[in-house]
Amino acid sequence: MMFLALENYSFKKYQKVIQYLKYWKRGNIVGKDIIADHARWPRLEDEIFKVNKECKDAIKEKGRDKVIDSTLGTLIDDDGNLVAFDSVYDTLKDMDKKSIASYAAIEGNEAYLDLLVDKCFGPYKPDAYIKAIATAGGTGAIRHSIWTFLNQGDYVICPNWYWPAYSTMCEEFDREFKTYEFLDEDFNFNLEEFTNTLDFALEKKDRVLCVFNSPANNPTGFSIDDAMWDRILDVIKKRAVDGKFICILLDVAYIEFAGEGSQKKFFEKFSSLPENIITTVAYSMSKSYTAYGIRTGACIIISSNEDIANRAFDSMKHSNRSIWSNITHAGMNILVDIENDEEKKKAYEDELQENRKLVEKRADAFVKSAKEVGLVHLPYFGGFFISIPCDNQKEVAEKLKEKDMYIVANKNGLRFAVCAVSEEKCIISPRLIKEAIEEVNK
Repeated sequence: MMFLALENYSFKKYQKVIQYLKYWKRGNIVGKDIIADHARWPRLEDEIFKVNKECKDAIKEKGRDKVIDSTLGTLIDDDGNLVAFDSVYDTLKDMDKKSIASYAAIEGNEAYLDLLVDKCFGPYKPDAYIKAIATAGGTGAIRHSIWTFLNQGDYVICPNWYWPAYSTMCEEFDREFKTYEFLDEDFNFNLEEFTNTLDFALEKKDRVLCVFNSPANNPTGFSIDDAMWDRILDVIKKRAVDGKFICILLDVAYIEFAGEGSQKKFFEKFSSLPENIITTVAYSMSKSYTAYGIRTGACIIISSNEDIANRAFDSMKHSNRSIWSNITHAGMNILVDIENDEEKKKAYEDELQENRKLVEKRADAFVKSAKEVGLVHLPYFGGFFISIPCDNQKEVAEKLKEKDMYIVANKNGLRFAVCAVSEEKCIISPRLIKEAIEEVNK
């Protein structure tokens, strides 16, 4: 009866009905709980960390040599230890304690932001107005982008192989999260599906945010090439008509593990875009500086209009103050100290290069072995992960536990963390995965 009567409702009443239904789906009765209606969510049990805990328990019982840990996206050496760059943490240890303890500027320290922009873009800085604001890792930058450029009910569109936190943020902020098929049948970026989904979102709403986790996508390791970026931007520019606003979010968390510099060339393509297109870059120190727990990054705003760039910055500064107030001084100081000291900078770049090569060797071993046993995986160009499409992926992941392999199942298949698995284990892993898929789907 509720639905039959909707046509007689005002738009505001209709919105309230939809909101009610969302809360009802969560098993709540609106207004009948000390927890506010919008804040009622089931207990979060992150699947990745759940599997990681199971893996740790198995290692305690059976020994590290007997278990393959392909769970977390962190750099792990061949002995099973978390990699933490000496260049980074020696810099932290030598830091004046007052430089760590003191408040930083709400927007982040100027020297940090200037150096971070240079670090992110390299020689390929877009010809545009650029503003940067410090955030809690790349996650904070993603949060700011979704919050700043979309209203409630607007769409975030994203490939269907994605980092789960994107959808969690959309739930939190009441934005619609819509996915499209990431790759076509030839394993190229699916421009047709992207275009159709963008058109759908813009038909429904006047604002849309397009997420691109590239280069070195999480969870696939896929990178969009320069020629495809031209085609993507052509599609977006043609749809940036009066009254429509498009935000392009570039999540580049793994960019330093996607090549040795030329992978940044695509940034130049974000020069001189129409004013109703704004680009944000989510930059993180977590992977490239092994600073996962320090939670330091930035949101870099790119616009052809200076006023728009400044107003976006002002909005994000307001959000900074309301959420975390200030980013940790220590994280910002690490980047500044390293970049301003040639000896420290070389030591850091040497460590980064060494570990980039380590991940590449592991990935090469996995890809070669997969080819030998006939295991299909998505194209890998760099980064921490390789993905294997399969049916009944959760059952396959459970079957792999019987073979002492712990792996993350997502909506479309399995995510294998080459960043965390030794080359020796990367060689044997494709056979185990292939066997488990065949056993489950026979």
